[in-house]
Amino acid sequence: MSHTVREKQKLLNRARRIRGQAEAIVRALEQEKGCEQVMHLIAGCRGAINGLLAEVVEEHIRTKTPKR
Repeated sequence: MSHTVREKQKLLNRARRIRGQAEAIVRALEQEKGCEQVMHLIAGCRGAINGLLAEVVEEHIRTKTPKR
């Protein structure tokens, strides 16, 4: 995954934000928040994970595609 090294800090920052979102889900569940609030937090976390995945996949494709 040498291509991730170039964007290491950016990817780490995104992953840390996702960790914060996951921790917010845990707190909401512990505090017995309403289903709507918990689902909103989960959807936000899922979107962030999908965004991170898309960024890594895009860079992977860009660096692994043979040049013609």
